[in-house]
Formats: sequence, structure tokens, C-alpha cells
Amino acid sequence: MLVSELIKMDQEVFRSQLKELPRHKYTTEVFQLRDIPLVMRTRLGWHVAAALMERWFNGAAFAMPDDMKLGKGHYRPNALGAAYLEEGLVTMQWALGFARVQNAMSELTRRWDSKSGRMVLKSRILAQSLGKSDKPWKFGDLSRSSKILEETCQVNYIKFGHLSDPMDDFYGAMGEAQMNVAVEGTVVSSGSELKFIPEELGFYLRDAYDFNDSFDLLSQPLGFWGFEGVERTYQIRWDVETERKTVHEKPEDVKKYKYAVQNDDFREWRRKNNRGGDFMILSNVHRVKINHPQEIIL
Repeated sequence: MLVSELIKMDQEVFRSQLKELPRHKYTTEVFQLRDIPLVMRTRLGWHVAAALMERWFNGAAFAMPDDMKLGKGHYRPNALGAAYLEEGLVTMQWALGFARVQNAMSELTRRWDSKSGRMVLKSRILAQSLGKSDKPWKFGDLSRSSKILEETCQVNYIKFGHLSDPMDDFYGAMGEAQMNVAVEGTVVSSGSELKFIPEELGFYLRDAYDFNDSFDLLSQPLGFWGFEGVERTYQIRWDVETERKTVHEKPEDVKKYKYAVQNDDFREWRRKNNRGGDFMILSNVHRVKINHPQEIIL
């Protein structure tokens, strides 16, 4: 028998054996981390949360240092470029649609001039009084952006939000948040006495959008996510994929799976893709007139 005939026979045997190999009926993509913004938008109606996360995924790789979160030195919000400061996606009009934000603003309205608030107010007034005459003068300008108010007339804040809060757009966007208050009014100097007459308050939200963890051994859980939405707890745990993957399972089965998502999953995604940029968030300013201003002696 010729060599060519042997080769032909081997090829035919190989083809017949190949036909007998089991063929997979399904090739289904598994839920991955990058799918979360789409699920937020299309399944949950969380449009602000989705936009913020899309911004993070699309940004250049950047891990936020603590000084930026605290607004120290050259990391002050007013010194940050657009790559590190988000000022348009989160608005007070949107945020005040959530009861816990309304409650936080009510609480801050009641105690904006606490002992610590008055200390900050006095220090800011003294810093800005240099060169001023003894005539009454205007302190604060709430028509300015929140990043300007941060350095000029912000006097107090309140932190609010809990892991047990309703899972809604605010939860997905801000989680545990901080509301700051700035004040506008008139300063009156009389000898050694310093008085302030508050006329209007300005409220805005401040947050850090990052996936840093306080402890190396424990990463913050962010819920159990899948194509059909998110749950706070789940009976079976799968670690979420950080890249594209397929399985040979029915699409309707795969669609139901939920995967544990933690802060470190986002950091791993950043390492793999060289994308994923942390940034600060400042909202616009919600202004409220003070109906019966009370003179404050500082």
C-alpha cells in the first residue's frame, strides 16, 4: 500500500472520530463586572449610578490617594482637573428625590451653626476680613460652584447612609454620602465684637468614587450581581468574572446566576485593563433662604 493511501485512510479515520466527539449545544457568555452599569440602567433604572460607574471604567487607571479624599494640599477640589472631579452627574434636584437625603438636609439645617460650625465660620470670616473696613460686609457667595464654596464659606457637614438603606439609584451612586453646607450673610464688626447675620444656606453633596479598602485582609462587599439585577445576600456564592468568559450552559440558566462583587474586583479589573479611574464627586448647590435670621455672636 502506498504511503499516500495510508495517509488518506488516517485522515478518514480522524474525520470519523471527530464526528463522534460530543458537540456543545450552548456557548453562553457569563456575567462579568463590566456588565454592571448596563444592568443598573436597563434592569434597575439606576441612571446616575450607571453613568458614574461608566465614567470609572472609561477613565485612565488611577487609584485615589487619601489626601485627595480629604481634599488636602494640591488635591483640593478647586485644584483638581476634570479627569479627577465630577461636577455634572450628581445634582441636588435628583438627590432630594430620596427621603434619606431630605432628612440629612433637614438635620443639617437644624445644626449647621453648632459649636464646631461656628468655629469654622469664625476662622473663615477672620481670614477674609483682612483689609476690610469696620462697615458691614458680605460673606459667602452661594452663586459660585461647590468647589469654590469648599474653600470660602463651607462651615459644616453631615455624613449619612447605611448598608441597610434601600437599594436604589442613590445607593448605587453614592452609598454612604456626605452633605456639606455653606452660608452667605453679613458680617458686622463692633470693636472687639464680631457678629454674623446668616441669610441663606447652600447644600451640596461631596463624595469619593473609589474602590479602596480600609483593611488589606477584607474587601468591602458590594452585593450579589447578575444579568437580572442585584441582591444584598444570596445563598450560593460565585466570584464575579473580570473578563469575558463563556460556559456550555443554557442562556436562561446563566441569566439567573448571581455573583459576589467586592471592591477588590474593581481593582483587579483595573490591573488587567489599565483603565478604571477614581474621582471626586461634587454636586451643584441647593440654596435655601433663612426666613428669620438670628444674629450670631462669634
